[in-house]
Amino acid sequence: MKPVLICLLCCTGIYHSGMAQQTSFGAMQGPPMAMPATIFLTDIQGKRSTEEWNRHEIKGTPFFIPNWAKAVITLADNRRFNNISIRLNCVNNSIHYLNAQQEEMVAPDGVIKELLLLDSQATFTKEYILVSGFPAIDKHTLNTFYERQINGTVQLLMYTKKRLMELRTMGSAAPEKEYMGVESFYLYKDGQIRSWEKGKDFLLDLLSDKKEAVEGYIKQNNLKCKSIEDCRAVVSYYNTLQ
Repeated sequence: MKPVLICLLCCTGIYHSGMAQQTSFGAMQGPPMAMPATIFLTDIQGKRSTEEWNRHEIKGTPFFIPNWAKAVITLADNRRFNNISIRLNCVNNSIHYLNAQQEEMVAPDGVIKELLLLDSQATFTKEYILVSGFPAIDKHTLNTFYERQINGTVQLLMYTKKRLMELRTMGSAAPEKEYMGVESFYLYKDGQIRSWEKGKDFLLDLLSDKKEAVEGYIKQNNLKCKSIEDCRAVVSYYNTLQ
């Protein structure tokens, strides 16, 4: 891949760390080192976003969360930046960001590898970890972003796909358009990624190195392993085993 990163930085309140440590799929190791005040300018040479993503007559949102959110981003070269306005487009799995002129841009594939997304609500801030760099599966590639819901020896990943649907209601002259989302879950272990399947047999096969302990946990807690909530519980337990 041809280099797409250039170093153009100027002043406001965003920090850049040249000392970010490389870890498995961008796991963050503490906050970026505070450097002289800088602003994320044209370090990512993105392209202009089209207005199709901001059409108010369409219901729903094409994005992972509806509004712009501040994020800590980790680039493929392990540099990190704080306080960047980001949103993930779940129609085409692309990263939108605001540049120094507050223009909406789309980052090239492969430049950003991880996002810590901070969704500020009225009384709290919810954090999402969005990661890429996993082996290809289904129609996904190394550049596909997932929400990492559990980290550890086994990672639980959620992929959100949104499509623009036409909905016709009784009495309406024309169909309404709305973005609808579907979530898919994957598990990553020992360099391999697998699509989650319902049932305990799938989990016992994936976690076969601790099969006896995992099976005992499933029986003790009367888990059917047919819901993603049961899967979360089993994976979280497995990650505590030595």
